[in-house]
Amino acid sequence: MKRQLFVRTASAILASLMLLTTIACGSSNQGKDDTAATTSINSTTPSNSKVTSFSDMASSDAVTQPTGPAVDANGYELDDLPDDLNYNNATVTFLTWEDVEHEEFFVESQNGDVVNDAMYTRQQIVEERLGIRIEEIMTKGNASYTSNWLSYVQNDNMSGSHAFDMMAGYSQSIGSTTARNLCYDLLSEECSYLNFDKPWWPDALIDQVTIKDKLFFASGDISMNVLYMMYVCFVNNDLLEAYHLENPAELVQSGKWTYDKFIEMCSGVYSDLDGNGEKNQGDQFGYLTCDIHADPWFYASGALVVDKDENGALRPAPSYSGERVISTIEKLNTLLHASNDGIYIAKKAQVQTEFRDGRVLFVTDRARASFNTIAENTALSYSIVPAPKFDEEQENYYTVMGNPFTCYAAPADSTDPARAAAVLECFASESHRLTTPAVFEITLKLKYSQNEISAQMYDVIRSSVVFDIGRMFKQELIDLSYFRTCLATNNNDWVSMTKANLPVLAKKLAILEAVFE
Repeated sequence: MKRQLFVRTASAILASLMLLTTIACGSSNQGKDDTAATTSINSTTPSNSKVTSFSDMASSDAVTQPTGPAVDANGYELDDLPDDLNYNNATVTFLTWEDVEHEEFFVESQNGDVVNDAMYTRQQIVEERLGIRIEEIMTKGNASYTSNWLSYVQNDNMSGSHAFDMMAGYSQSIGSTTARNLCYDLLSEECSYLNFDKPWWPDALIDQVTIKDKLFFASGDISMNVLYMMYVCFVNNDLLEAYHLENPAELVQSGKWTYDKFIEMCSGVYSDLDGNGEKNQGDQFGYLTCDIHADPWFYASGALVVDKDENGALRPAPSYSGERVISTIEKLNTLLHASNDGIYIAKKAQVQTEFRDGRVLFVTDRARASFNTIAENTALSYSIVPAPKFDEEQENYYTVMGNPFTCYAAPADSTDPARAAAVLECFASESHRLTTPAVFEITLKLKYSQNEISAQMYDVIRSSVVFDIGRMFKQELIDLSYFRTCLATNNNDWVSMTKANLPVLAKKLAILEAVFE
């Protein structure tokens, strides 16, 4: 199979950079911003629009539809913040997690990189529109430093220092912050500038984390890592051709990209490359995975850890202990342990290394892994598709997020929740037209996709993202380590595992739900 390099012309990148420069010097009037537009999770690009670069999406005037909201000239919705909203050069401070895996907050200047310059321009527009000055303070807060993040927020709350106006933290750290009553209700009357019906706030997330008519954090276009952290399936095109296999992208489009089809395609790909007569890392496999990179299988089957009953009360999701997860574990254990077709390895970092070196047909990893894959092996031909669905009867593909994305919140003791809401809404709105196109349309779909079909698959992947309360409140509930353990140890007894876990999960959910009373 000849490598099909997707056209990444200098003119497209130059056009986007020129547009960003224009925006930075433009008016603060929302209806006059020359900003770019694209889709948000659970929203769609207008059917008459073909997005290829920022220049294709540029808008110079707002248009008010007779029966709908104000949109730009390309049909993309604008926010409805008042034009005269002005905070008279007030300083607004964000507390951010300094160990974020991909920078997504504030940069000091433009440097010619399309994402960097979009971030810079976004800040300039938000500051000008609202009459504020944005400052940032940072502390560690990823999975290893959740306790550090919580201590920082708790100490500020107890001391009454009011050192920050907004929090932008690792998803699970913000979940833990919420569970300790340290976040402000974003659905309160004081936060009316926030409009969660807008496309930059994904319904899939807002619906999940709105509990008893309260919402303590949100994300979406406002976090670029929502895009970087989407789990995808990487496909080695050379092995596809060598073994005369079907095109996974065509299977996606026909609805036939399923667990069984995936396993069938892995069959017979194994090769004992090191000649030691043993199946081990370094050989050629149909599929290779480990630890967190196995999570997509749980969610792609349609399962959740937590959902809500008909009254909106939290409960262990019936699908958590359901037949689909049981079957998924059995299928994967057969693939990974009872055959040579797949292997479960110990180190996460080695998953992409094995794929990058051309020894694996399929791996599941976060979209951002494509950055290193292209940079470190320019000879590798690969494509990107969503994780398979459980079977053909399942209507949709489901994409889970890696945990390192950012959720935004206001502190419980906010001195000006209305201003905090306005800043978050403006920040998210401008992200919808600036940073999202820079990351999704330019970086993922153009710069780090080798072929047009991968770019098309990204639209399918992004439209299928799911969120799970059980995942975002992992520290307070339980996580998917049990699922991973079953695959690591070739254990098919999910029934016993969940039977022991469900009563514990139910009790912890009751404690969490009390926070929302």
